[in-house]
Amino acid sequence: MPSLPPGLRSAAALACALALGCGGSGGSGGEPATPSTSSGTGTQPAAGIGAGHDADLAGAQGKTEELAGVTSLDSLKQRLAAGSLTGVARLNLAARGFGTGLGKVLAGSSAVSGLAALDVSDNDLGSEGVRALAASPHLGSLRQLDLGGNDIADSGVGLLSASSVLSGLKVLNLSGNGIGAAGTRTLAGAALLDGVRSLDLSMNPIGADGAGALAGSSHTGELHSLFLLGCDIGAGGAAALARSGGMRGLKVLALSGNGVGDAGARSLADTDVLAALETLDLSANGIGDAGAQALAGSSHLGALRSLEVFGNDFGEKGAAALKKRFGAALKL
Repeated sequence: MPSLPPGLRSAAALACALALGCGGSGGSGGEPATPSTSSGTGTQPAAGIGAGHDADLAGAQGKTEELAGVTSLDSLKQRLAAGSLTGVARLNLAARGFGTGLGKVLAGSSAVSGLAALDVSDNDLGSEGVRALAASPHLGSLRQLDLGGNDIADSGVGLLSASSVLSGLKVLNLSGNGIGAAGTRTLAGAALLDGVRSLDLSMNPIGADGAGALAGSSHTGELHSLFLLGCDIGAGGAAALARSGGMRGLKVLALSGNGVGDAGARSLADTDVLAALETLDLSANGIGDAGAQALAGSSHLGALRSLEVFGNDFGEKGAAALKKRFGAALKL
């Protein structure tokens, strides 16, 4: 199975890989996430907040703490005594199932004040958990935040978007949260994105309208990596991204499982907006020979180091054209 981008987590990643057969772009311009091990002291990078290129994009290098043995909010409170995270750059609390209360516990702890990265993915936070995090006076140093798989919905995105506390974010993962076009429009219009370099909205039903909102955002000038795997953006969404005036610096674009088809592939091939792309993931998109030939004939994809087209509909003719143009950069 192709490598998934480090921004994706557990349920979202499994749904993408199993249901869509998608390839992964890797958050480091085509390099897969680096496998890591966890120790009781948290000295090794955890998957996600310490993986691949995201930590570099966020400026969040350093010690990772996982608080091994913490299985309840009460024990978490005890471990988060003042000064308990001194010297820790990244806190990984992924997949603990702590619920809404996790947001309140973290938001109220001065121990998290020095964190550069926080992973609270798959914890059933909901919008109320996000409300607490977004208003916390202790999270102003965060550069990387992983909220994947927390069902925050559009209302949670609204709370995040209004937060002044989180204005320093460089890497933001919102994958698998039930975010629709409305929530994406809110996010696209928020100053929260001004410094964001990596944004993951994978496995959210944002549709073509959501993709269009991102494409038209005036806050994406710093964006390096955009992950929209399994977002149902279709050909219309791909065309909108191809017209985006604010994404000319984009290096990584992951669009697996979006049904962009030949029309969407042609839009992406014909635009100079994406000329800086180094990784393009178009796996499982129903692209046939016409779309493959359009990509092969593009005069604007010369910077690509990885073109992922697993699970599409083109035959030998399309594959041959792609191999001739992209050589070793092609992932079939």
